[in-house]
Amino acid sequence: MKRVLIVDDDTDILGLLRLEFEDEAGCRADTTDDVRAALDLARSHTYNLIITDWRMPGMNGTEFVAALRRQGCTSPIVIYSGKECDEDIRTALKAGADKYIGRRGSPEQEFPELKGLLVDMGGRT
Repeated sequence: MKRVLIVDDDTDILGLLRLEFEDEAGCRADTTDDVRAALDLARSHTYNLIITDWRMPGMNGTEFVAALRRQGCTSPIVIYSGKECDEDIRTALKAGADKYIGRRGSPEQEFPELKGLLVDMGGRT
């Protein structure tokens, strides 16, 4: 069974992405709007893919990615955010994120791209 962790402070996005991923046979999606809880989940489970927002209370995406990598997480990490500052994106990628996908307001295009990453990157863990 493939397992995905989705971290976002927007509970609507969490719910929609959970449904999108769990619609796939054999996929489980854990979701949280709390980065500290996400760090605990990543410590106690192996994920085929981690999807995170960049703007979150308590820790931004770059800090979250760096914390995941420091604790030994090797899962592919994708930042899925409306944040468009090139410098912040570069910093997040340098911290250990594998990919950035911008929210352009078109979930019907973005969600299949995210799901495709589970196939493309998800076997790496």
